[in-house]
Amino acid sequence: MHKNCKGFRLTKGTAQAIKDARLDLADMNPPQQVCAAQERNVVCYAALADTNKGTVYTDLPGPFPTRSIRNMQYIFVCYVYEVNAILVRPMKSRSDACMVAAYKDIYEYLKSVNQKPTLNVTDNEASKAVQAYIKSKDVDWQLVEPDNHRVNAAERAIQMFKNQFLASLATVDTQFPLQLWCYLLIQAEMTLNMLRISRSDPSKSAYEALEGKFDYNRTPLAPSGTKALIYKAAARRASWAPHAVDGWYLGPAMKHYRYGHYFITHTRA
Repeated sequence: MHKNCKGFRLTKGTAQAIKDARLDLADMNPPQQVCAAQERNVVCYAALADTNKGTVYTDLPGPFPTRSIRNMQYIFVCYVYEVNAILVRPMKSRSDACMVAAYKDIYEYLKSVNQKPTLNVTDNEASKAVQAYIKSKDVDWQLVEPDNHRVNAAERAIQMFKNQFLASLATVDTQFPLQLWCYLLIQAEMTLNMLRISRSDPSKSAYEALEGKFDYNRTPLAPSGTKALIYKAAARRASWAPHAVDGWYLGPAMKHYRYGHYFITHTRA
């Protein structure tokens, strides 16, 4: 849900210019910016194609309005260009320790799925501790120029993820505790990448390029934040106790067969 620019009409000439610009993107070596002028309108497209294998873009949006039950308040965003994937990690603060921990988690994950970074593009706020960690992992580091956000593809990735996450939060149960938002990031990341086409192999989604095919029969997905009844085995309950307890669905349990992660209300776990 984005508002359209005022006073903009899509004419035949502008439509052709858009098609031409999209064709330029297929070249994989386009100029940084493609512009087309039509009457009084100038239409520009950021062309961020990068032929360097292993390029990632990282950035950090503003704090989430509600601090989570795990004391998280920030979401670290990493855009993996080659597979067109958006990865997110919760963070407690913008401190050097938390930033380096987020980078470490992302780098180790990408290495485990054969997508080891070779070039990391960051904004100008990257601290010396972050720079030192990137260098220690034998990854080239590049700062974007000041006040030019379109050079960092993570800016667009942040917008895409925020749209996805806000849509998820809009559909949770009305009584769902917002302090549990950090637990919803896993499924939000998964479903977003399932909808994105891999740049290295257009026949696959970004998720499949990283994790392989998703088996819905093995790991069913439910809407995040759904109110649920979790079965309690007979050996774990009293004779006349209810057979289930109240909880909230948080996401899939990928290492189990047809299981999910739930937050149990009365145990707060």
